[in-house]
Amino acid sequence: MEVAALIVSLVALGVSGAVSWRQIRLSEHANMLPVVVDLFREHRTVRLGQARTFVHEELPSCDLSLGLAGLPQEGRDLVRELGWYYDNLGALVAHGVVDVEPVSGYLGGSVISVWEHMEPLVAVERAKRAQNGLPDPNRWQEYFENLYHLVREAPAERVRARSRLWRLPVS
Repeated sequence: MEVAALIVSLVALGVSGAVSWRQIRLSEHANMLPVVVDLFREHRTVRLGQARTFVHEELPSCDLSLGLAGLPQEGRDLVRELGWYYDNLGALVAHGVVDVEPVSGYLGGSVISVWEHMEPLVAVERAKRAQNGLPDPNRWQEYFENLYHLVREAPAERVRARSRLWRLPVS
């Protein structure tokens, strides 16, 4: 009888632990959902679309050796806004506010391609900041750079393939 009571207690403890763990995960997702939805909505704005187009189509022909100063004013504004967007997104991922998986699954290609186009510009801007004696010049776009590496480690195709609700073939 005592053994049966012990077994029932252990099973109840296990079930209670599993339910608690599931409730914590649901709570985390509920807290993250509005942030992710807003971030994805912002990424689809006309302005950030223009910024991505500029980075892909016009930035390569600019004199990146001058950093932001080598860009036309409108291009400079677009690059700053897009860089800040990804830097902020990277900060949220790095600090656990947002999981990297949905970011990679939905925006991973953009994160990678934009960073690879902007990286030379970022390097020049960091060097200029160091020459000007600004504190911690390598922090400029550091969260964006970190996000790039996180997305490379968890590429969109693999993230989607691991999702239990993904049905399309992974390329």
